[in-house]
Amino acid sequence: MLKSILVLSALLLIQSCGSGSSNTQPPPPPPPPAAVPSFWPIAGTYSPTQITLSDSTANPTIYYTTDGSTPTTASTPYTGPVAISSTVTVKAIATASGFSASAVASATYTVPAQNGNGPAVSVAVTTDDQKRQMQAQAATNFTTVSGGGNVIYVDETQTYQPIEGFGAAFTDSAAYLLNEVAQKSALTTTLSDLFTRTGNGIGLSFMRTPMGASDIARTQYSYDDNGGTPDPGLAHFSIAHDQTDVIPIILQARTLNPQMKLMASPWSPPGWMKTSGSLVGGALQSTMYTPFANYFVMYLQAYSAAGINVDYISLQNEPLYVPADYPGMCMPPSPGGSCGAVASPTDQTTALRDYVLPALTTASLTTKVLVYDHNWDAPTYPQAVLTDPTIQASAQVAGSAWHGYGGTPGVMTTIQNYFLAEANYQTEHSGGTFVADQVKSDFEEITQVMRNSGRSYVKWSLALDQTMGPHDGGCGTCTPIVTVNNSTGAVTYDIEYYTLGHFSKYILPGAVRIYSSNTLGLVSAAFLNTDGSKAMVAFNDSTSTQSFSVQWGNQSFAYTLPSLAGATFNWTGAQSGSYKTPATSQTQASSFNSTGGKSTLGDITTFGLQTETTADANGGYDIGSSSDGDYAVYKNVDFGAGVSTVNARLACAGNCGGALEFHLDSLTGTLAASVTIPATAGWQTWTTASASASASGAHDLYVVFKAPPSGTSSLGNLNWFQFN
Repeated sequence: MLKSILVLSALLLIQSCGSGSSNTQPPPPPPPPAAVPSFWPIAGTYSPTQITLSDSTANPTIYYTTDGSTPTTASTPYTGPVAISSTVTVKAIATASGFSASAVASATYTVPAQNGNGPAVSVAVTTDDQKRQMQAQAATNFTTVSGGGNVIYVDETQTYQPIEGFGAAFTDSAAYLLNEVAQKSALTTTLSDLFTRTGNGIGLSFMRTPMGASDIARTQYSYDDNGGTPDPGLAHFSIAHDQTDVIPIILQARTLNPQMKLMASPWSPPGWMKTSGSLVGGALQSTMYTPFANYFVMYLQAYSAAGINVDYISLQNEPLYVPADYPGMCMPPSPGGSCGAVASPTDQTTALRDYVLPALTTASLTTKVLVYDHNWDAPTYPQAVLTDPTIQASAQVAGSAWHGYGGTPGVMTTIQNYFLAEANYQTEHSGGTFVADQVKSDFEEITQVMRNSGRSYVKWSLALDQTMGPHDGGCGTCTPIVTVNNSTGAVTYDIEYYTLGHFSKYILPGAVRIYSSNTLGLVSAAFLNTDGSKAMVAFNDSTSTQSFSVQWGNQSFAYTLPSLAGATFNWTGAQSGSYKTPATSQTQASSFNSTGGKSTLGDITTFGLQTETTADANGGYDIGSSSDGDYAVYKNVDFGAGVSTVNARLACAGNCGGALEFHLDSLTGTLAASVTIPATAGWQTWTTASASASASGAHDLYVVFKAPPSGTSSLGNLNWFQFN
């Protein structure tokens, strides 16, 4: 018994000791590491620049080295941008209260040899994550060191279309929000930012306004509704609706930017002119051509009396689409046409030729007319209207207006080649929640429009509220340039303010597009302003970082862009020398200097080569819609001492089997190579085809699509070619 008591006592003593030790706390876990520092610009190739370090940890201290050593808390603390003037590897760590030191971040910057400093180049960048929106970067400089590797060639001696401007639409909703809802303290700054180039201003200079209601309006109205009672003499015509908001905002915009051009388009004339008897649906009655023409005359005269000159009109917004819940009207191009289920007793050719043009002349109005005003996917419409001899001969018909909701901008080059005296204007494409990547979409499309003879690029509503309204039917998912909060009146700038600003701020009215090439993963458009300055927009259309050089005459600079980032480069000076493209470098098909084919020779049923966005690796544009005899020209291609083969990146669906011929200096010049176009089971299913080649020295290269002897309409798409 005693023994048991002693054992029990011992056990209790042990438990007591154990219980006491359980009150001792374990050592605390080590603090988490701080976030790894990030670098801007990203690692890459630049002329001398400045590197910014940042860290997402709260109140961090960053330490860095530039000699390749691993940084510690004894290294140089980061207090501001680090100047880089030679090739260097920057390493950095971050610390913060409650955190241990981060892992080491490292970025290598390559600075090409500087052989004298040429003109300074200002740079503004927008990144796909929208953390940088048209953000100014450290300037770089041209040097006389030749660019190598991935090169964009710029040649201001090769000029194309003049540029009239970039903008959006003064919709009823936009004018109301800006004029009545926006905070008055913010409105002055907002209008300055939209219409001047001072400070943050993006200088919008080509604007559109609906003649009456569109879907982006608070109500449905025209300028002579008259309770639905016919008023063919237009005795009740009035623009009183616009005098409240639309006209005051337009006047302020024109005051801020006197160069601003204005286009007006009706979504519908008064309902009593139409077969539907309503602003919604229907077509113009055959007895209403004269009132319809006079409706334009009275509108232009009334706006002129209000102090606003309207530079352009189109006869009907989206004439092939008849919306079910907002104003619209069917207006086919030729007699006997229809718009789906809606048959029309009238047509645009007759309305323009026999009524609108004579009415404008009689009233001594000089406003120009743009035909069509609808998507790129129906080029036979403007072709049919412009083919009319009277319309084609009229100096008052300026060309065609296009929307971006279908087809490809490349069709504008085809129409331009066929109607050399007529111009092309992109007049509407809205951003929206339906766009997967607005940054990518905008840079790709605006650049492609500019590369395909576009004189303007116009977004949809200038302003909307935070619910993407107000709207009466139609689009409830469209996005604006600026958002006006309908409760607070606060104004915020949407991403399209910045993507559009990359063009409108730097490319001035009256500029001309000049030659620039595209290159692996990058698309570009370059311009010569009337003051002699140059602007080039480049977009990294690929999923990886791209380092490249820009060669302008015999000078170049190097730069690196992250994936899906866009930049505008701006400089002054005179070009010295020209360029040669090595035949052994990959040449993007969309880098052509010019195109031609049957469409320029009178065959109105065949349309020539068109650029389109490609699904092939590294993005960019391919050229397609090819038919027998269509060709693209690439100037100054240097074959050096000689080549032996050529590779061509091709896609073709259906009955293919034609050939891609490479001729030197002319369509009938020496045949350097001929590549059979393979069937690839899809227009965006790509393969690389090869053939033997023979050429030396520098030549202009003509790449010609040739049909097989059996004939086929499926000659394929070309993305790039490269000689070896």
